[in-house]
Amino acid sequence: MHEDWFHGRHITIAGDIQTVEADVNTINNHSAETGLKLNTNKCEIITEQAVTIPDSSILAQFVKITKDEMTLLGAPVIKGPAQDDALRHKIDVLKRLSLIHSHDALVLLKNSLSMPKLLYTLRTADCSDNTLLATFDNVLRSGLSSILNVDLSDIQWLQGVNQSDTEDLE
Repeated sequence: MHEDWFHGRHITIAGDIQTVEADVNTINNHSAETGLKLNTNKCEIITEQAVTIPDSSILAQFVKITKDEMTLLGAPVIKGPAQDDALRHKIDVLKRLSLIHSHDALVLLKNSLSMPKLLYTLRTADCSDNTLLATFDNVLRSGLSSILNVDLSDIQWLQGVNQSDTEDLE
């Protein structure tokens, strides 16, 4: 099945290589009429395996991405290298919070770095058995302890991360 859809400035074209190439050529041939011009330096071709694309094809100019490396709006779509890279990036960002003032770090942690971004990543791909989540949790705990200048005991940490389950810890 062949599917085209447009959203803002992003275009997704699905199908076999010949169909996709024909659609890209159609877009390019009608760019003056439609006002739609592809930036081939930013276009990606995502395949399950390495597909040979002739150098003469417009698709040869696209960035080649394997299915395991695929992301959507910055979040990994499936388990694999993209998921690991996304979690490693979040860990690196958390580690850098110690370089700024405590109040600023706490605001960034609460409103953008920790929960919203992590929840977005967790909702887009199953991360449940990814070992980097434990690393993220440890870095988050040590970063929060550093920002607040308080050593969090195991009970305090569990109460903080499991706010709805605190009665079980008493």
